[in-house]
Amino acid sequence: MPKEATFAGRVGIVEATDEQRAVRTEAFREWLRVQLDRTGMSLHGIEVSAGIRGNAVGKFLRGERGQRHSLTPLMIRRLAPILGLSEETMLSRAGHMSHQPGDVSVETAILADSRISFEDKRFLIDLYRKVVGNK
Repeated sequence: MPKEATFAGRVGIVEATDEQRAVRTEAFREWLRVQLDRTGMSLHGIEVSAGIRGNAVGKFLRGERGQRHSLTPLMIRRLAPILGLSEETMLSRAGHMSHQPGDVSVETAILADSRISFEDKRFLIDLYRKVVGNK
């Protein structure tokens, strides 16, 4: 997973290395296999039900699709209801989200709130860091 980093008072994302992406992709591939097996449906049946063409899921499971896992967010969103999982869980497991479901930092939540002005965001983050001891 990419890590949050602070640069000049702004929160950014540090990209994962190729090796980290490969490990994450393989972990997602194994996890997805288990989820697919739980349905009791054939792989073809799952793809048809999800509206995914060209054996994309099968190719992904065999490692035939791109250097990174190339199941797109759209494909993952289509698979989620078939597997009985939330889109957020699927996208997070696939590495398309920079956080785990339900694991949003206070700073990220402050930055994401469009109702708060930039100056107020800076004030709130500085105050939060003082309270929790991160300066």
